[in-house]
Amino acid sequence: MLAVQGRSEHTRLGAALIAVGLLVLLAAEVASAQRAHEVKPGQSFSAIAKRYGVDVWDLALENDLQPTSPLRVGQTLRVPPRGVTYVRPGQTLSHIARAHDCSVETLQRLNGLRSTDRVRAGSRIRLPGYEPLEAAAIERDWGPPQAPGWLKIDGRNASAEVEMVDANGKLRLKGVRALAAVMQRNEGGPAQSVHPRLALLLSRISDHFGGRPIRVISGFREAGGYTRESSRHVQGRAADIQVAGVPHRAVFEYCRSLVQTGCGYYPRSVFVHVDVREQAAQWVDWAEPGGRARYGTLERPYGRRERKRHDRRRVGRNVSRPDELPLVVEVLNKQNAVVRVADERPASEQVDEAVTDEHALDEQEGEIEPEEPAAPDVEPDAS
Repeated sequence: MLAVQGRSEHTRLGAALIAVGLLVLLAAEVASAQRAHEVKPGQSFSAIAKRYGVDVWDLALENDLQPTSPLRVGQTLRVPPRGVTYVRPGQTLSHIARAHDCSVETLQRLNGLRSTDRVRAGSRIRLPGYEPLEAAAIERDWGPPQAPGWLKIDGRNASAEVEMVDANGKLRLKGVRALAAVMQRNEGGPAQSVHPRLALLLSRISDHFGGRPIRVISGFREAGGYTRESSRHVQGRAADIQVAGVPHRAVFEYCRSLVQTGCGYYPRSVFVHVDVREQAAQWVDWAEPGGRARYGTLERPYGRRERKRHDRRRVGRNVSRPDELPLVVEVLNKQNAVVRVADERPASEQVDEAVTDEHALDEQEGEIEPEEPAAPDVEPDAS
């Protein structure tokens, strides 16, 4: 009897140790999927890539850069998760399949590609065995920021670490102006203004993810090409961003939990689009970087028959944080006087001619199909 009892105790102990081991492995996988690196003096792409065991090209393209791009001390780089690669210039799916010992058909299935699709340089490709822990990342408590309201943000030509929101929840004018400088497309270009509500949105995003730095991939743009005059990038109301160490899907889901925001998720690209607007919108675009928009669900692009509006299932927006991004924000100017700035008027006060944003597709990188009336909805059973 004692021997049996001893064996059962050892069995329970062994099971407990195995469970602990599995939790440690899971935590390690989550951490590896969310790695970020801050550039130190003298570091190069090759040295950083070697440290994390990733390819130089994958590290560069994960950050929308080239291996020859200069690095700045303090710049935050996302480290690509295991199981993904990026298309190099001149590469095809056949090249990638041979390099990773798999078939072209497997890559097409994993990435929602048709046999006629061509991949573009810079596209993110999932490889066999890739299992992103997105669900865990979405539900994860990212912890409180060390300095709430302070935003560390990095752009193409500038970076800043500034108090954006004070202890009373009011925006600091100095922070809004610092963000405007970071969002400039070209160094030394004409000064542009960023809407205070976008500044508050970016601050809220950083705080929600534990005060992590934000990198602006695209901020201000000039009208022309695929960018319309009505684009929020032109108006200083939009930014394409990365949050250091945070999966893009988690950023997208947080954006969707707020009121009157535009949220764009690009599974094959390196950023999440966020903007402030009067009519909330969301979309998933499976296009290659710089390619024509190809909308779909969180799981796959729409098929040809599904592209018609009436073939899509519509779902409501899950606004679980209605108070984190008010429509009217208060800004403290140089004299510490409060200036109230409204994003747009409430729907009850609008008149027909005031509603200029009926389409959510103004913010897309790719070509916009003229028959597309609005951004596609995310299906309720997508994951």
